[in-house]
Amino acid sequence: MIVFAFLTATFFAIDNREFFKTVAEQIDTHNWHQINCRQVNPQLPALTIETPSGKQVVCNKLKLVP
Repeated sequence: MIVFAFLTATFFAIDNREFFKTVAEQIDTHNWHQINCRQVNPQLPALTIETPSGKQVVCNKLKLVP
């Protein structure tokens, strides 16, 4: 059981390596700001929320800290 948990955590970290690297680079220079929820632009990377009607929306935006 412990081996299974370790393998799962390892695969998760490897699969999301690019995300964790980006977070480490932006943690001191960027902040999340709430925006009016809007449709997802498929040309931009986004953390989306799926509504009960099945729509994908974005409700936060990453901005450079002044």
